[in-house]
Amino acid sequence: MIPAATLKLGKTTHKLRLTTGALMRFEEDNGGQAFDVLLDRLITGQGGARLLVSALSAGLADGAGVSRDEAVAVIDQAGGVRQVVGFVAEAIGKAFPDPAKDADQDREDGADGAGKASPPVKDVAGA
Repeated sequence: MIPAATLKLGKTTHKLRLTTGALMRFEEDNGGQAFDVLLDRLITGQGGARLLVSALSAGLADGAGVSRDEAVAVIDQAGGVRQVVGFVAEAIGKAFPDPAKDADQDREDGADGAGKASPPVKDVAGA
């Protein structure tokens, strides 16, 4: 399961999870642009407030999504756009972890990097 980023505002903890459904809503809300392009724009700061609201709207409520007005309210309650950028960045990092770090962790844990699948069984009936 994709982990959620959390943001505590007052007594409420908001969870942002970039699930497949959330990414699809994010794409739909932005003219069908691919989520990787949209996330890149967010990361580089080129998306503006509208794109940030769209990302939050798509993935808040633990990935279920909320209305734009609810996403705007979260931003305002947090103190503005700059205050939630780290929250969104955390959600992106959790949804798309660095594969190199995962491989490094596997080596540290003693995994040899090989898959866990078994080789196919040879057909001995015709032999």
